[in-house]
Amino acid sequence: MRRAPLLALALLALAATARAADPPSPLAVGAVAPDSALVDMRGQPVRLADLLKQHDFVVVAFYVKAFTGG
Repeated sequence: MRRAPLLALALLALAATARAADPPSPLAVGAVAPDSALVDMRGQPVRLADLLKQHDFVVVAFYVKAFTGG
């Protein structure tokens, strides 16, 4: 699906913008993630709530060394 790379990019951007001064408490397994908004690679806003309206669930994945050299 074309949405999977877009979602992964949006979630990586979300992780990069997290503030270190105010760390959020960890979510429990199965808890609903807070709504957030990011821009996709085309500059269009993407909201988690909008994705959840289109799909039953959204998978969040982080690639620690993605897009790094070496």
